[in-house]
Amino acid sequence: MPKARRASDDEAFQDLPRLEEWMDAYGSDVIHLAYSYVHNYHRAEDIAQDVFLRAWRNWESFQGNSSVKTWLLSITANRAKDYLRSWSAKHEVADDGDALAAISVSDTATEVAVKLDRDELWQTVHRLPEKYREVVILYYERELSSQEVAEVLGITEQAVRTRLHRGRQLLKRALSEEGMGFHDESRR
Repeated sequence: MPKARRASDDEAFQDLPRLEEWMDAYGSDVIHLAYSYVHNYHRAEDIAQDVFLRAWRNWESFQGNSSVKTWLLSITANRAKDYLRSWSAKHEVADDGDALAAISVSDTATEVAVKLDRDELWQTVHRLPEKYREVVILYYERELSSQEVAEVLGITEQAVRTRLHRGRQLLKRALSEEGMGFHDESRR
């Protein structure tokens, strides 16, 4: 192996702690965002793995205009959308999300009822059109600011606020049709 190649391999190996740090800090966020697009936990894990490897390989291209989390979530959104346009996405069955959220045996009846309501809410969110679903998930579930959501999706902050407003309206309408109450409390 040429000497120059070994040097770059050594540098890459020494940079592994950065990859591990990102995976520990943002792994859950990346998987959940990917899942919100592809509705298959194992596919979301595959996308997350691809996201981290791409980010690690392309660290030098990171310009620092946003946080690492925002950068990773932007890559995630793009990779998930790429996957959805692929042939294999059109021939795969979605799962029901049990891998993301299982009820523990020690839950009380009240906790189970609350969880079922929350699950029903998120199932309704996942039925929203993609442009509303993605901002609702990033803003409420991933707790990103409007500015960070705009950076992740490559849209303006005003577009984020508009989509959030319309998404909440659609969600409120869908939940009232399903007989579930809705409290329009802004989180921020």
